[in-house]
Amino acid sequence: LLAAAFAIFYVFVSLFPLLFSLLSSFKNNTTIYAAPFALPEALDLENYRYALGGTSLLRGMANSLLYSVLSIALIILMALLVSYAYRVRVPGYRLVFLFFIAGMALPVHAMLVPLASIINQLNLRDTLAGIVGVYAATNVSLAVFLINGYMKGISRELDEAALMDGCGHFRLLFQILLPLMKPVISTVVIMTFLRLYNDLIFSMLLISDKKMATMSVALMAFKSEYDINYGGTFAAICVSVLPIIAIYIAFQKQIEAGLAAGSVKG
Repeated sequence: LLAAAFAIFYVFVSLFPLLFSLLSSFKNNTTIYAAPFALPEALDLENYRYALGGTSLLRGMANSLLYSVLSIALIILMALLVSYAYRVRVPGYRLVFLFFIAGMALPVHAMLVPLASIINQLNLRDTLAGIVGVYAATNVSLAVFLINGYMKGISRELDEAALMDGCGHFRLLFQILLPLMKPVISTVVIMTFLRLYNDLIFSMLLISDKKMATMSVALMAFKSEYDINYGGTFAAICVSVLPIIAIYIAFQKQIEAGLAAGSVKG
């Protein structure tokens, strides 16, 4: 009974910000200030019309989705290659693996200044290559950790049988091992997507062109020098989280299976 009560309390605390945002998205600033926790008097869609038509929110969401998809594809590729190199014991495999894992211990804020200098020197600011490259480099460590842990649990006899039949290493990795790793791949995709789609720090560092701005930067447009459109901001938040909720619901089982397998195998 105590565990059930705690679970209900935890769910309520977790969902309360989203519920509060949803209710506030149908109010104006005056109503939000006067009764922030009250139900809206009517389902006024003016805030949603402003968020979708009067701002760059949709463009920012599209940019965030593009950057996230390209970065995740690069992250998965790098993590698979590093994990396979560890599996087949290429020379220096332990050093390479530790190099990638060390990235998990590096604070994000510690790399901002040197990263900005490198980006400017290479003229990668406001470029797709710069954005995707930085996103991939700063998120590949977790992918290597999870994928390598899962790959260790796959029997090496499968590799030996495939190689004896004339299967090359790339074919072994992408046609035999990769289909067996769908749970952990799904986990990496969702966890990385959540981080990249909601990113603000790196997007402000890498992007100055408004046409290339991300969703998080677009949300900042609801704040002016003297005022904040709270109703429009809450409406924009509700719209922006829809892709995250949809993807998580679609891959919930794969996420749980991948996390459990990656934490115990190897």
